Amino acid sequence: MGRHDPALTIALSGRAGLARGLYAGTLVRTPLGWSAVETLCPGELVLTRDRGLCPVLALVREELPALWAVRIPAGALENTADILLPPGQPVLVQTESALPYTGEAEALVPASSLEGWRGIVPVARATTAPIWQIRLDRASLLEAGPGIVTGVDGGEAAEADLLTRLMAQPERPVLPLAAARHLVATLIGMATGEGLQAARG
Repeated sequence: MGRHDPALTIALSGRAGLARGLYAGTLVRTPLGWSAVETLCPGELVLTRDRGLCPVLALVREELPALWAVRIPAGALENTADILLPPGQPVLVQTESALPYTGEAEALVPASSLEGWRGIVPVARATTAPIWQIRLDRASLLEAGPGIVTGVDGGEAAEADLLTRLMAQPERPVLPLAAARHLVATLIGMATGEGLQAARG
């Protein structure tokens, strides 16, 4: 069974879509510096890229079968250190190639769609690893480790009524997995072409 099979998707997350969140030890930016995600408390402020300082409404720990994670090596996305993310965690990618998909030179894509680009690879995990989900009052772009920007959801209270739910939509939606893979395939093709050109030059 392949890693992207629907059955595996359900096994990973317990719901539709790939597992999302942050592994213990992942650094999150706060006004006082970087803090490991599992040390955050409700009411504590975190620094978002799109909304500035926001209070944490809740920190939810989920035990999920960690069949694989996505390893983003240092330097792949301007990150200064390696980082492991669950396969469905949205990651912000900045590239002109995103314009046809988002109308902007950046896009939120599931981490698993980045596999094969700039040394980003899947990593098998032999044990169950907790995944921490940060809930803010609205969906936001969160700094998770130097050089990494991820998407986080709004809290359950923010989804209580239609008006609030509409207002809580993220600044940009996460690209569907198929579209995200197509974008990344374009980036891989561009990098390959540039490498060939440099070799000839």
